[in-house]
Parts: sequence; C-alpha cells; structure tokens
Amino acid sequence: MNVKAVIFDLDGTLIDSKKDIVIAANRAFSEFNLPTLPEEILASFIGNGAEAVIKGGLGEKNMHLFDRVFSRFEKIYGESCTNYTSLFPGVRETLNFLKERKINIGIATLKRRILTEKILQHFRIEKYFSAVLCLEDVKNIKPHSEIIEKLLQKINNVPEETLYIGDSEVDVLCGKNARVYTCAVTYGTGDLQFIVALQPDFIITDLTKLIILLS
Repeated sequence: MNVKAVIFDLDGTLIDSKKDIVIAANRAFSEFNLPTLPEEILASFIGNGAEAVIKGGLGEKNMHLFDRVFSRFEKIYGESCTNYTSLFPGVRETLNFLKERKINIGIATLKRRILTEKILQHFRIEKYFSAVLCLEDVKNIKPHSEIIEKLLQKINNVPEETLYIGDSEVDVLCGKNARVYTCAVTYGTGDLQFIVALQPDFIITDLTKLIILLS
C-alpha cells in the first residue's frame, strides 16, 4: 500500500464532540417542550450528520417541528461547539507524522464549514490540512462518494494511493464507494458490529496505530 494522501472524518475520528452535540440537541428539544434523550441514543446518529441527530431525537411524531428545532440547535451548538470537545489521544502526534512524511492530509466531514473551521482553529490544527470539504461542498452526502472524489481532485491524488479514516458505517461505505482504502476507528460513535460487517481494509483502536500502519 503506497499511501500519498490520508483523509479523515472529523467528529468521532479526530475530535470527541459527542457531549457538546448532545447538550445542544437536548437544550433545543427542551425549549420546544420535547423530551430529552440519553447521550448514547443521540450519539448514535452523529455519524450521519447534525440533521440526523435532530431527526432521530424528534421521531416521526414531532418531525413537523424539525425546521424550528434544528435552527435552534444550530444556534446553540454554534455558540458552544468547543465547550467540552477535545482532540482524541494521538491526533497531534499522527498529524505531525503524516506531515513529516509529506503525505497530503484532508478532512471530509458532514459538519458545516463555519463550525469545522472554528473547531480546527480552536485546536490550532488547521495548518495540517491541504483541503477540507464540508456539508456545503457536496450535493450528495456520505455514504455517496462525492465528498472524497472532490477532495481528491483538490489535492491531486488518486484513489489507489488514498486512505480514508472514519468512525461510522457511512464512512466505511463512503470510502468503498470512492474506491479508496478504508480504515475504521473503534473509539467513535459508530456501531462496531456493523462496521466490522462492512469489512474495512483496516480497523484501529487508537489513531497512533496509523503510524505503525504507514511506517
């Protein structure tokens, strides 16, 4: 495997954003007199994007409130997206390793750009990435391959020399659809049983294992 580019998902892969997302979602639900939900339930939707979190929390019964609740969630989360969020262990070490090896590094996320940039700047890691593609940059969201294909065009790389790393089933499927190598991390919000069934090329328990994998 001759990897010249590594693309990361963001939430659940580089950053542990679960608590901030869940708190913002439950605050939005409360303001509309809707029941709040346990962290583990709401977190299970994160891999599919923020809209999926709110839709999952509302259920069919309250879906007519989606636009209003989601708008409120975005406001709350936009103001609090770094309160409890942290980098996962080994992120800086791994990014430094990739940079030293002159491997192109990208991000493919379903997060909105304004939030993505705010978080990357907060942790001072934006300098590592050759390209960052967000929700607004694609017409077809994961697991469609569009986000990876567009990112590869930006960094001038080919699928057979690219590794995509994520924590959810949609990430593995997105990578497979784009015909890149796929690597799943076990510490995010994805369901490990479903991820294993999709047979990613690699599964790692922490990000520093990537250093061993690419050495």
